Amino acid sequence: MFDLNVILGLSVQLYAIMDPIAALPQFMRILESLSASDIKSAISRTSLAVFMLLTAFTLCGNYILMLFGISITSLKIAGGVILMAVALDTLITGHKPSKIEVGEFIIVPLATPLIVGPGTMTLLIVSTGVYGMVSTLVAAYIAFIGVYLTLRLSSQILKLVGPTFVNGLGRFMSLIIASFAVEMLIGGIRELLLST
Repeated sequence: MFDLNVILGLSVQLYAIMDPIAALPQFMRILESLSASDIKSAISRTSLAVFMLLTAFTLCGNYILMLFGISITSLKIAGGVILMAVALDTLITGHKPSKIEVGEFIIVPLATPLIVGPGTMTLLIVSTGVYGMVSTLVAAYIAFIGVYLTLRLSSQILKLVGPTFVNGLGRFMSLIIASFAVEMLIGGIRELLLST
């Protein structure tokens, strides 16, 4: 049974953690030397890679936990710490925490870790265990649509609002991510205490 509130809430969390808006300046910097057709191709390939990563970590999340013998409670605590680190780094530096090297295979830095980083992977695995695979997958695809539209309209967005606004919005999104991190961390600690 689908819980629409859970799916919509999770999709917002995933979009906030992937935070493609904060990635736009670096994203466009990587693509600025390419032709218009090459930019479209790079965006399409990046979007496909993001889609595949979201699908893979959602479908394999429970198996990863079982393989390493990790409980949902432990992953919540670890995930909360990781998300908080990502949020703090973005809040302090004003950009997404990743080093970009322009090379022949630009999909790796663009799709991951620039968009799908450790925080996204952790949230997908945790959510699969908490809400189920189907709900998490639907939420991931809704978030993906938002990411795809953001990347597709990246040049227009930057021209319309400017890099200063984008960086400011990235800092705001980091506060949202920090809030998710606190909730995940507190939830994991509470479950750990109740289980002892």
